[in-house]
Amino acid sequence: MAKDISTLAAILDRAPAAPPPLRLTYTLRYDDDAFGVSKRIEFEAASPATALEIAQGEARGREALLLVDGLPLCRLSKGADAEPPFWILVPPNAARRSA
Repeated sequence: MAKDISTLAAILDRAPAAPPPLRLTYTLRYDDDAFGVSKRIEFEAASPATALEIAQGEARGREALLLVDGLPLCRLSKGADAEPPFWILVPPNAARRSA
């Protein structure tokens, strides 16, 4: 039994490690608007859902461009008057909402 355990341990020591989960660089880019000044929030995450979690703390009614590894993914904003707030997602090249 001990020999089996030591053999298994030796095999596991030589086994390649599992690759880390794919993490991409996301950027939320806010322009200067009626709700606030321009800013850029950059972070690494495994999915765009994390961008919504990060943007959750931003002012209602603000619009941001979400980029993935520098490429535009979409524009997003929170409904200003809705309770609870809801997300509005549009293609990155769609016309911007007026502030």
